[in-house]
Amino acid sequence: MYRLMEKVGGRLLGMFVPEVEAAAASANACRWKYFSSCWQCGYGACDAYCCDGAGCSTIVCY
Repeated sequence: MYRLMEKVGGRLLGMFVPEVEAAAASANACRWKYFSSCWQCGYGACDAYCCDGAGCSTIVCY
């Protein structure tokens, strides 16, 4: 009975409280990203070091 109440309560809570993504919790998470077409590289492939909310800084063209 308790588990049923817990499950129903969790669903009900989920209807009113929005979920927060993990990426939002770690502000400005940075990582290398691969792009198949970069205007900085004459539309060739590149890797870029990008931070969420801050754009990309270091670009390596291929």
